[in-house]
Amino acid sequence: MIATIIILSVVVVLLVFGIYNLLRKNEALEDELDNSDAYIQSVYDSMKNAYNRMIKIDKLGSFESDDESGYIFDEIKSSMETLNEKYNLDGEEEKK
Repeated sequence: MIATIIILSVVVVLLVFGIYNLLRKNEALEDELDNSDAYIQSVYDSMKNAYNRMIKIDKLGSFESDDESGYIFDEIKSSMETLNEKYNLDGEEEKK
């Protein structure tokens, strides 16, 4: 009878330690996930702001020349449009 109580007590202590350890690791992962979410949101906001500024800058079409700056602007604009298509930066709803 006493041996059973001792064995069960040891098992309970080990289970409590295991649960505490798993809880601590879970909380650390949740904190890391929150940090990752905040970073991803800031990158998304930066991309959205850059895309909106590109659209605003090119409304007049002043960078559509054949010189070097026009070429670089077109390349940046095409990259931003690719990002817009992939991540929906302008907030348009996806077509079903």
